[in-house]
Amino acid sequence: MEPESILDFHTEQEEILAARARSVSRENQISLAIVLVGSEDRREIKEGIEILEDVVSDTAHSEDSRVCVHYLALAHARLKNYDKSINLLNALLRTEPSNMQATELRRAVEKKMKREGLLGLGLLGGAVAVVGGLVIAGLAFRK
Repeated sequence: MEPESILDFHTEQEEILAARARSVSRENQISLAIVLVGSEDRREIKEGIEILEDVVSDTAHSEDSRVCVHYLALAHARLKNYDKSINLLNALLRTEPSNMQATELRRAVEKKMKREGLLGLGLLGGAVAVVGGLVIAGLAFRK
């Protein structure tokens, strides 16, 4: 799987509705949260984060906790909360250094951060150049 495709996790609305209709159990809550993380709607992603955080804070099951932390990191990355995502992944990797899913997700998030950071700097640089050009043009007309 190409690292960036990890961040392209998407869920269809029908799948979200089906997950919401299931009875309330720990497993179903986790499943619902995972489905919500894949939503295109930021509010649903945030709802998924809330559910996952509740499960993590209320769990004694390390497997559930690991899965929830992974999807929390993915959700934060999808919301462009890259620092939060990286922090969660680093915490997960401290306890499970050989976790390849977490390693791949961290790589994808770091790549996305780098690309968006460079893109952001490029846009900022372009804006500064335009403003600078306008100022220079304005000064030239004044003379």
